[in-house]
Amino acid sequence: MEISIRRLIKLQRKIAEKIDTTDKAPKKPNTYCAIDAAYSRKYGGVAAAIACRQDGELIEVAYSIGEAPLKYIPGLLAFREAPLFYTAYRRLNTPCDILLIDGHGLSHPRRTGIATHIGMAVKKPTIGVAKSRLTGREKIVNGTRVLEHHGEIVAVIITHRGKDLYISQGAYISLQHAVEIVKQLLHPRHYLPIPIYHADHYSRIAARQLDHGNITPQQLREGRLPTDLTTFL
Repeated sequence: MEISIRRLIKLQRKIAEKIDTTDKAPKKPNTYCAIDAAYSRKYGGVAAAIACRQDGELIEVAYSIGEAPLKYIPGLLAFREAPLFYTAYRRLNTPCDILLIDGHGLSHPRRTGIATHIGMAVKKPTIGVAKSRLTGREKIVNGTRVLEHHGEIVAVIITHRGKDLYISQGAYISLQHAVEIVKQLLHPRHYLPIPIYHADHYSRIAARQLDHGNITPQQLREGRLPTDLTTFL
């Protein structure tokens, strides 16, 4: 296991050498996508990829399911969940302008959080939105709370509904632009930005209904689900 971990860390360092943070995000995005995962007691990980508009109108939901190939290890979350995230994202039919990931991007010990892994893989402007700090030292710069790691500002911390969100670059976007986009996607009723709220919501419901026997893994993979899974609640 120790050798495997070393190899994964070495791979992350190679990925870090290729990260592209050139801002390629459109100034006025039309569609936002987000991915999050929940866990079924019977079937393992369930990822939900969603597409929505800025006002929160949901366009599409796609899913993936599978056993996590790795236990949770801080700093290596991407190797546990990225395969599920990638599969769910590829099942979306809606073109994506901006991708948001529940997790870190550059605000990671090796600058390769799950948002960076996914963003580089799908070659889309990608933003990491995390709920807790993984690395770095908090400081105030020009009145803004940031995380600094090895002399680089790797995240901006914003507070919404009394809780902190750590906003970082995944790929193909500047940190300033990433923060601007996340702020536009916040809703008074929800702690998370709207797209990630949707992905979190639908992944949790899908995992729960799998455990209750209301849907099958095959239905989930094929997208043959009720229009609104919340009818089960």
